[in-house]
Amino acid sequence: MAQKENYFFLATPLYSFRDDKLVWNQNLQEKWKAVIQALEKENIKVVVAFRDLDQNKSGEWLRKKEFKLIKNSLGVIVILGNTPGIYAETGFAKGVGKKLYGIRTDKLEKMGPKVQNWIESMFDAVFDSPQELAKYLSDHIKG
Repeated sequence: MAQKENYFFLATPLYSFRDDKLVWNQNLQEKWKAVIQALEKENIKVVVAFRDLDQNKSGEWLRKKEFKLIKNSLGVIVILGNTPGIYAETGFAKGVGKKLYGIRTDKLEKMGPKVQNWIESMFDAVFDSPQELAKYLSDHIKG
Protein backbone atom coordinates (compact mmCIF):
# COMPACT_ATOMS: atom_id res chain seq x y z
CA MET A 1 0.00 0.00 0.00
CA ALA A 2 1.28 3.47 -0.89
CA GLN A 3 2.43 5.83 1.83
CA LYS A 4 -0.12 8.56 2.62
CA GLU A 5 1.50 11.94 2.01
CA ASN A 6 0.92 15.25 3.71
CA TYR A 7 -1.25 17.01 1.13
CA PHE A 8 -4.84 17.37 0.00
CA PHE A 9 -5.88 16.93 -3.62
CA LEU A 10 -8.07 19.70 -5.07
CA ALA A 11 -10.45 18.56 -7.80
CA THR A 12 -10.57 21.61 -10.04
CA PRO A 13 -13.61 22.45 -12.11
CA LEU A 14 -12.50 24.33 -15.20
CA TYR A 15 -15.51 24.25 -17.51
CA SER A 16 -19.22 24.80 -17.20
CA PHE A 17 -22.19 24.54 -19.49
CA ARG A 18 -23.50 27.61 -21.29
CA ASP A 19 -26.30 27.16 -23.82
CA ASP A 20 -25.66 23.40 -23.82
CA LYS A 21 -21.99 23.92 -24.68
CA LEU A 22 -18.99 23.21 -22.51
CA VAL A 23 -16.96 26.41 -22.10
CA TRP A 24 -13.91 27.54 -20.11
CA ASN A 25 -15.10 29.29 -16.94
CA GLN A 26 -12.65 31.88 -15.62
CA ASN A 27 -14.82 32.34 -12.51
CA LEU A 28 -14.26 28.70 -11.55
CA GLN A 29 -10.51 29.15 -11.87
CA GLU A 30 -10.71 32.13 -9.51
CA LYS A 31 -12.70 30.00 -7.03
CA TRP A 32 -10.11 27.24 -6.86
CA LYS A 33 -7.27 29.76 -6.66
CA ALA A 34 -9.02 31.23 -3.61
CA VAL A 35 -9.17 27.74 -2.08
CA ILE A 36 -5.45 27.23 -2.66
CA GLN A 37 -4.66 30.62 -1.15
CA ALA A 38 -6.76 29.96 1.98
CA LEU A 39 -5.18 26.52 2.50
CA GLU A 40 -1.62 27.69 1.93
CA LYS A 41 -2.20 30.55 4.38
CA GLU A 42 -2.81 27.84 7.01
CA ASN A 43 0.31 25.94 5.82
CA ILE A 44 -1.80 23.17 4.33
CA LYS A 45 -0.24 21.66 1.23
CA VAL A 46 -2.57 21.23 -1.73
CA VAL A 47 -1.90 19.45 -5.01
CA VAL A 48 -3.77 20.66 -8.10
CA ALA A 49 -3.51 18.56 -11.24
CA PHE A 50 -4.12 21.52 -13.55
CA ARG A 51 -1.29 23.45 -11.89
CA ASP A 52 1.10 20.67 -10.85
CA LEU A 53 0.98 18.16 -13.69
CA ASP A 54 2.18 18.55 -17.28
CA GLN A 55 -1.02 19.33 -19.18
CA ASN A 56 0.69 18.50 -22.49
CA LYS A 57 0.58 14.80 -21.62
CA SER A 58 -2.19 12.47 -22.76
CA GLY A 59 -5.52 12.24 -20.97
CA GLU A 60 -4.70 8.69 -19.89
CA TRP A 61 -1.35 9.78 -18.41
CA LEU A 62 -3.06 12.62 -16.54
CA ARG A 63 -5.80 10.36 -15.19
CA LYS A 64 -3.28 7.83 -13.90
CA LYS A 65 -1.20 10.55 -12.23
CA GLU A 66 -4.28 12.19 -10.71
CA PHE A 67 -5.60 8.92 -9.32
CA LYS A 68 -2.18 8.12 -7.81
CA LEU A 69 -2.09 11.57 -6.22
CA ILE A 70 -5.59 11.01 -4.83
CA LYS A 71 -4.67 7.57 -3.43
CA ASN A 72 -1.66 9.07 -1.63
CA SER A 73 -3.44 12.18 -0.33
CA LEU A 74 -4.95 12.97 3.05
CA GLY A 75 -8.24 13.69 1.30
CA VAL A 76 -9.91 15.40 -1.65
CA ILE A 77 -11.36 18.90 -1.76
CA VAL A 78 -14.13 19.58 -4.27
CA ILE A 79 -15.72 22.85 -5.34
CA LEU A 80 -19.34 21.79 -5.61
CA GLY A 81 -21.56 22.85 -8.45
CA ASN A 82 -22.96 21.80 -11.78
CA THR A 83 -19.67 21.43 -13.59
CA PRO A 84 -17.75 18.56 -15.11
CA GLY A 85 -14.15 18.18 -14.04
CA ILE A 86 -14.86 16.95 -10.56
CA TYR A 87 -16.94 13.81 -11.03
CA ALA A 88 -14.23 11.26 -11.86
CA GLU A 89 -11.93 12.47 -9.08
CA THR A 90 -14.74 12.55 -6.52
CA GLY A 91 -16.00 9.06 -7.38
CA PHE A 92 -12.51 7.59 -7.39
CA ALA A 93 -11.68 9.21 -4.04
CA LYS A 94 -14.89 7.88 -2.50
CA GLY A 95 -14.18 4.44 -3.91
CA VAL A 96 -10.72 4.24 -2.33
CA GLY A 97 -12.00 5.53 1.01
CA LYS A 98 -10.63 9.07 0.97
CA LYS A 99 -12.18 11.84 3.03
CA LEU A 100 -14.14 14.26 0.84
CA TYR A 101 -14.46 17.95 1.68
CA GLY A 102 -16.78 20.19 -0.32
CA ILE A 103 -17.14 23.92 -0.77
CA ARG A 104 -20.60 25.14 -1.72
CA THR A 105 -21.16 27.46 -4.67
CA ASP A 106 -24.19 29.36 -5.87
CA LYS A 107 -24.49 26.81 -8.70
CA LEU A 108 -25.09 24.07 -6.13
CA GLU A 109 -27.80 26.08 -4.40
CA LYS A 110 -29.57 26.63 -7.72
CA MET A 111 -30.09 22.87 -8.03
CA GLY A 112 -32.59 23.00 -5.19
CA PRO A 113 -32.44 21.68 -1.63
CA LYS A 114 -33.13 18.01 -2.45
CA VAL A 115 -30.34 17.72 -5.04
CA GLN A 116 -28.00 19.83 -2.90
CA ASN A 117 -28.61 17.53 0.07
CA TRP A 118 -28.09 14.42 -2.06
CA ILE A 119 -24.73 15.72 -3.32
CA GLU A 120 -23.56 16.95 0.07
CA SER A 121 -24.45 13.64 1.74
CA MET A 122 -21.48 12.01 -0.05
CA PHE A 123 -19.01 14.35 1.64
CA ASP A 124 -17.42 14.10 5.08
CA ALA A 125 -17.81 17.86 5.57
CA VAL A 126 -19.10 20.74 3.44
CA PHE A 127 -18.25 24.42 3.90
CA ASP A 128 -19.53 27.80 2.73
CA SER A 129 -16.09 29.31 2.11
CA PRO A 130 -12.45 28.38 1.51
CA GLN A 131 -11.57 30.04 4.81
CA GLU A 132 -13.98 27.79 6.77
CA LEU A 133 -12.49 24.73 5.08
CA ALA A 134 -8.90 25.84 5.79
CA LYS A 135 -9.68 26.50 9.46
CA TYR A 136 -11.40 23.10 9.81
CA LEU A 137 -8.51 21.24 8.21
CA SER A 138 -5.97 23.16 10.26
CA ASP A 139 -7.84 22.41 13.50
CA HIS A 140 -8.93 18.82 12.86
CA ILE A 141 -6.86 17.13 10.21
CA LYS A 142 -3.40 18.57 9.91
CA GLY A 143 -0.85 16.65 11.96
